[in-house]
Amino acid sequence: MPNASNEWSSELVPVNDRTDAWEDVLSQSYRDWQVPQRLPATFYAHVKHHHFAGAGIVETICDPCVGERTRGQVRRDDELYVGVQLTTGGRERFRIGDSGVEVASGDLVVWTTNQVVKFEVLERLHKVTLMIPWSLMRERLPERKTPPSGGKIESRTGVGSLLAVHLLALSNQIGSLDETVQGSVSRSTLELLGIALSGQQPAATFDASAATLRRVQDFILRHLHEEDLNPARIAEANNISLRYLHMLFQRSDLTVSGYVLNSRLHMCKQALTDPAFHRLQVSEIAFRWGFNSVSHFCRTFKERYGLSPGDMRRSALRTSLNGVSE
Repeated sequence: MPNASNEWSSELVPVNDRTDAWEDVLSQSYRDWQVPQRLPATFYAHVKHHHFAGAGIVETICDPCVGERTRGQVRRDDELYVGVQLTTGGRERFRIGDSGVEVASGDLVVWTTNQVVKFEVLERLHKVTLMIPWSLMRERLPERKTPPSGGKIESRTGVGSLLAVHLLALSNQIGSLDETVQGSVSRSTLELLGIALSGQQPAATFDASAATLRRVQDFILRHLHEEDLNPARIAEANNISLRYLHMLFQRSDLTVSGYVLNSRLHMCKQALTDPAFHRLQVSEIAFRWGFNSVSHFCRTFKERYGLSPGDMRRSALRTSLNGVSE
């Protein structure tokens, strides 16, 4: 008899209901989770959940999003599970307790449901997760007295590599795997996992807010040339709330708009002092880096650098010529 499975797609859910539906699917697949930020209308996800000899195998594809398992949800949960995730595409960041890991294609990560966990999908993610009740794991691996700590398993070499290949093959074949052999396959899987856990890498402490701020700043620098680069658009593009975006920038000396303006002024200054841009007019440089008013650009440039754009260019040219003459 083929293995039973459940399948879900965001495409079957009205746009306004997708955040709640996604939260429900996460909770059905990985124990209780919450989605703290509303999903964009373009959000896509597909989940297939297979039942596997008392455990579960969850195949997930999803766009960037955030989810968290709070302290309250941990306290209310009456059964401990161990999650073993193989990422097959995309990038995701985990915060597990006070520590964190970032995973990409080919990485294996372990987490447990008795810890506060937060995930952030950074780019469209493809993953396979084995969800194992701790009671089952303890029964099959009696030498392991405590659940594994959260973190990576080395998956490029050794037993970790074998486990990664095994999980991928298992996810591909689980739909046709007869129930009569599932127990044997489950035992082999857990024995392989037990060996691989001995080489588990500890999760490094990291500052999730600082990492998100760097990601947002990178986005801003890539889109400086676009006139509509405002806080609302920046927040939506990075799947965070507008309020959280402003909170991130409270860590620095600049507001969101101030960071955008300073970055544009800096790029314009570089262009004005670079001979490669000598043929461009001041207005062309201003428009190239997202300013839509030449007078506003000239005023703010002089306030920032003490020289008008034209004077900055002439000063750089004189310095260059003097250097050549010497």
